[in-house]
Amino acid sequence: MAKKRPNRRKRTRARHRGRRLTTALLALLLVGLALTAWLIWPFWQLVGQFGSIPEKQPSRLYGRPAELRVGSPTTADGLVTELKSLGYRQSSDGPPKIPGSFVAHGERIEILRRFFPTPGGEEGGDRLQVDLRGGSIASLRLAGNERGLSAVRVAVPLIASYYGPDLKERRPVSLDDVPEDLILAVLAAEDSGFLEHKGVSFTGILRAAWVNAWAGGVRQGGSTLTQQLVKNLYLSHERRLVRKVREALLAVMLEIRFEKRDILQAYLNEIYWGRSGNVHLMGVGAAAWAYFGKEPAQLSLGESALLAGMIQSPANLSPLADLEAAKARRDVVLGRLVQLKWATEGRARRASAESVILAPGPRVVRQAPYFADWIEGRAGRRFGISSLRDAGYQLHSTLSLPDQLAAEEAVAWGIEALEKGWEKGRGSGSPLQASLVSLSPTDGGILAWVGGRSYGLSQYDRVSLARRQAGSVFKPIVYAAAFEQRIATPATLLEDGPYTVRLAGRTWSPQNSDGKYRGLVTVRQALQESLNVPTARLAQEVGLERVVQMARRLGIEGPLDPFPALALGAVEVSPLEMAVVYGTLAGSGRRPRAHGLVAVFDRSGKPVQGSKSQPPTQVLDPEVAFQVTAVLQGVLDHGTGRGARKQGLMDPLAGKTGTTNSRRDSWFAGYSPRRATVVWVGYDDNQKTRLSGARAALPIWTRFNYRMRPPGGFEDFERPEGTLVVRIDPGTGGLATDRCPTVVAEVFLADHPPRELCPEHSGWRARPLDQPEGVEPDRQRHPFRRWLDMFKGDRTKKDRS
Repeated sequence: MAKKRPNRRKRTRARHRGRRLTTALLALLLVGLALTAWLIWPFWQLVGQFGSIPEKQPSRLYGRPAELRVGSPTTADGLVTELKSLGYRQSSDGPPKIPGSFVAHGERIEILRRFFPTPGGEEGGDRLQVDLRGGSIASLRLAGNERGLSAVRVAVPLIASYYGPDLKERRPVSLDDVPEDLILAVLAAEDSGFLEHKGVSFTGILRAAWVNAWAGGVRQGGSTLTQQLVKNLYLSHERRLVRKVREALLAVMLEIRFEKRDILQAYLNEIYWGRSGNVHLMGVGAAAWAYFGKEPAQLSLGESALLAGMIQSPANLSPLADLEAAKARRDVVLGRLVQLKWATEGRARRASAESVILAPGPRVVRQAPYFADWIEGRAGRRFGISSLRDAGYQLHSTLSLPDQLAAEEAVAWGIEALEKGWEKGRGSGSPLQASLVSLSPTDGGILAWVGGRSYGLSQYDRVSLARRQAGSVFKPIVYAAAFEQRIATPATLLEDGPYTVRLAGRTWSPQNSDGKYRGLVTVRQALQESLNVPTARLAQEVGLERVVQMARRLGIEGPLDPFPALALGAVEVSPLEMAVVYGTLAGSGRRPRAHGLVAVFDRSGKPVQGSKSQPPTQVLDPEVAFQVTAVLQGVLDHGTGRGARKQGLMDPLAGKTGTTNSRRDSWFAGYSPRRATVVWVGYDDNQKTRLSGARAALPIWTRFNYRMRPPGGFEDFERPEGTLVVRIDPGTGGLATDRCPTVVAEVFLADHPPRELCPEHSGWRARPLDQPEGVEPDRQRHPFRRWLDMFKGDRTKKDRS
C-alpha cells in the first residue's frame, strides 16, 4: 500500500500540469483572438470603402434658378452687380477662362457659366454672350447656338447643407475625374513611392527619422499615403508606438487586398483639407470648391500643387489664412515634381508665376434656416426620407434667393425701427419678433420664408408653427361668403351702430377700434376702414357656419368654432395658412397648395419618388374672388393700408391689415396676381404692444414688395367676364345719377347687379348715368319719373308697371 502513494502523487501532479497547460493555451488563444480582432476588425471595416465613391456626404438644398431673359430691363453695371451677387467674378485680362467668371465690354458681357445642378441634370461650363441695348437685354447666345435663346439660367443658388454632427463637407469624386497634375502633385508632396511600396516605406521611415533627428523635433513623417488613409479613417492621431504598429500592419493588409487605384481614390476623397468656417473639408472635391470654386478637373497645375502642399498642415498652409506660406509650399511641391521628372521646368516655372485667384464657392450651412428646417419635415412626409444629415440627397426647392435676402432685410429693418420707435423700452421677457412668408399663387411655391428675427437665438418657426389671433386679416373671408351668397355687394349699406349678440345666456357687444360709430356705411367702407360692428352684423346675416366653411375652403386648417367673435378674427392661425388664403384670392379663387420641393435626387443622381405637389384647386368663383380683391385694393388706396402709398408703392395691389385685442398681434396680408405675402409682428409670450397692423407689419410688407417690384411694376388683376363695372354713388351705394356729387366705379357680379338709384340724388329731375348692358335702374320708387317715361312712350316701362 505504501508503494502506491508516489504513483498517486505523480498522477495528481500530472493532472495539475495538464490543467495549467490547457489554461495557458486557452489564455494564449483568447489573447491571440483579441489581438487578431484588434488588428483585423478595422480591416473588415475598410472593406467596401474602396472602388466606389463614398456614400457619406451632406444633403444639399438648392433654390430657384437665377435666369437672364431677353427683354428684361437692366444696364451693363446692373448686370455686373447681379452676376457678382450670384458668385461670379469679373476678369480683366481677355475672355473668361474659369467657369464662374465673366468679362464686360461695354454693352456686351461674356460669361463662362459656372457648373450647377438642376432637376434636369448638370448645366454650365459653356460660354454665354449677353448683348444689351436700350436699357434691356437684347440677345442671349450660348456657344454653338447662334440662333439665340429667350432665357438662360446662370446659377442655382445653394440654400442649405445638411451635415452630420461632425460637420464634414464632402464632394466625392471618381479618380477618372481627377486630373493627372493633381494626382502627381499629391504623390510628390506626400508619397512619391506610392506605386512601388506595399503599404509601408522603410526608406521613408529612415529618411524622416534622419530629418527629425537633425532638426531636433518632428519635421517630417514617414507614413505612406496608405498609412495616412488608415489613420484618417479608423485610427486615432495619437503618437504612440502601438498605434503606429497597428497602422503599418493594416496598411500592408490593405495593399494586399485592394488595388492602388482604389486606395488612391479613397485617399483623395477622405483626407482632411482644412476648414471653411466651422465645417471640416474632407477630400479634394470639397477643397477645390472651398478654395477655388471649381471642380477638381478644372484645377491648373499651380492650383493642384497648392492644394497638395496643404495636406502637410492644412491649418497653417491654407491660402485663406496665410497666402504667402501656401505659395511657398506650392513652389516646394512644384520643385519636387521637376525633381521626379513628373513635370518640366518650364511648366513648373509658369505654374509658380501664376497668380493665386481665390474664389471660394458658396459653403452654406443654412442660408434660409427656418425654411431649411421646414423642408426637412416635408422631405419626410412627401418623399419618405427619414434624415437628410450626411445622406447625400440633392433637393431642388421653390425658394428664390433674392426674395429671401430681401425678406430677411425687411424684417430686420422693421424690427429695428419699431424697437427704436413705438416699442422702445418694451419687450421685457422676450424680444419683439416678426415673420414673413411669400408664395406664388399660381402654383403655391414658397418664394421667401423668415420664421423670426434670429435663427441663432430661437429656432422656433413663426411661419408654420406659431398660431396667433388673426384679427382683421380674417375679415375678407366673411365678405367673400357674403358676396358668394349674394347677401351683399361692395355697395351694400351696413349699419355701424351699437350692436349686441345674445347667445347661450351671454352677450357680446363688438366695438370699432376707435370706439366710434358711423351710421350707415357701404361694405367697401367697412372693409377698407376695418370696421368691426358692420362686419359682425354681416357675419350673423351670412351665418357663422357658412363663414367657417368659407375659411376651410380658402386654406385655414386649424380649429374653427362658429361663435360670433370669429367674424372679427378671434381664431388662431399660422402665417402660412393666411398666405394660402390670400393666395387663393390672388389666384382668382384657385387655392394653392403651399410647397417648397420641386424634385429630390439620391446620392447616385436617381430621382426619389414621392407624392406630387397638388395643383391649385378652384374653391371660389373667380368673380367673387375679384370682387373681394377690388375692395381690398381700396384698403391700400384709401383705407388702413394707405401707408404703403406713402412709402412709394403705387402699384395695383390688394391687402388687409390686422390688429388683435390689446395689440398683441399685428398683421398685414397683401398680394398681386403673382405673389401673396403675409407679415406678422408680436411677442412670443403674447404680451401687449403699442403696435397695429398699419404701424408694424405694413412697413415690413411694403419694403419687401418694393424690393421685389418687377420692372414696370406689379401687374393688375384681370377682371373676369362674369362681373360688371357699374358707376355708383359711394356714399349711398346706389346707381349714380347726374346729380351725385361723387361717382365711383364699383364691381358687381353680372347676375346680381344693383337696381336702385342713389336715394339722395334721384329726384324727378335726376337722370341715371349710362351703365353697362343689363344694369337697368328700378324707378318704381319715383312715381313722377315713371309718369314722365310713360308720357314719352316708354312702353317697356309701362308694361312693367
